Amino acid sequence: MAEKKQKVKITEKAKGKLITLSKLHEGDTRSFDGTRIFYRSFGGSKRERGRETPPLVCCNGLGVSTFFWVYLENMFRTSHQVVTWDYRGHGKSELRKNPKNYTMSAIVQDAKAVLDALKIKKAILVGHSLGVQVSLEIYRRWPDRVAGMIFCFGTYGHPMDNFYNTKLSRYFFQIAYKIGMTFPKVSNLVSQLLLNNPLSFWMGGFLKIMHTGMIKREDSERYIQHLLSVDPLFFTSLLKSAQDHSAEDVLRKIKVPTFIMAGQLDQFTPLWLSKKMHRLIPESEICIMEKATHAGLVEQPDFVNLRIEKFIQERIKSRRKTIS
Repeated sequence: MAEKKQKVKITEKAKGKLITLSKLHEGDTRSFDGTRIFYRSFGGSKRERGRETPPLVCCNGLGVSTFFWVYLENMFRTSHQVVTWDYRGHGKSELRKNPKNYTMSAIVQDAKAVLDALKIKKAILVGHSLGVQVSLEIYRRWPDRVAGMIFCFGTYGHPMDNFYNTKLSRYFFQIAYKIGMTFPKVSNLVSQLLLNNPLSFWMGGFLKIMHTGMIKREDSERYIQHLLSVDPLFFTSLLKSAQDHSAEDVLRKIKVPTFIMAGQLDQFTPLWLSKKMHRLIPESEICIMEKATHAGLVEQPDFVNLRIEKFIQERIKSRRKTIS
């Protein structure tokens, strides 16, 4: 009898794995210029009163791949369709040697290609860092494709203007940009030496890039290894395009529920910038996370997920019921 029960348990476990795998879809699509863009879709939206909850479509930070969303994916995949994807030149997406498309505009068009490939009519956009700018540009161009927006530790534009909360950062960036474009191999070597060494984790904590007491070391190492895999010329060009970009003019025009998560210790996007976005976006919500840095997504994932779930339940699902 004991043996029979054990067999039943194994069968159920295997069945559970098959159900999970059946909800996972990985693929790629061609963007406007033929660049192959990788995406990953997990889970499925539940229907409530004949309506499906909109999929969560995650937009990465610069130099980050889909792995940064693993905690969010694990939380929401049973109740939502969760889509993560790689920017061109990142992770499993392609990078074509065409510098004129190393731009924010190209990334935004890549996002639309993913939405179209998965036949997503409306999405809840979840942007981290650069992904906030990407989300705002998607809303600017195709507002009818957006059901809501969640901004995590990012700003609306000119991200290097207030790096480490100093106006001098823009001038340091201008110098670094010229050096990086003129001597890409040297710049790449310097990056390798700074990031790919045993002390990089503790340096990140010292420079307040991350909270070493909260983040898992393997998450930090995974980010560093991926960052180093990104083509340096592409990285520099895309960062310059992001620095030249601003969606500040969009903020007052937003008509969908918007939630802003801000880090108390964020050195890349100072807290006051998130507060400014909150003031400018009509009826937006803001959550200030104590002890969180720019890497708050992986430092305090449980808290992030719970606050996002609260926002979806109270602002998006209730709004859709009212409209219907």
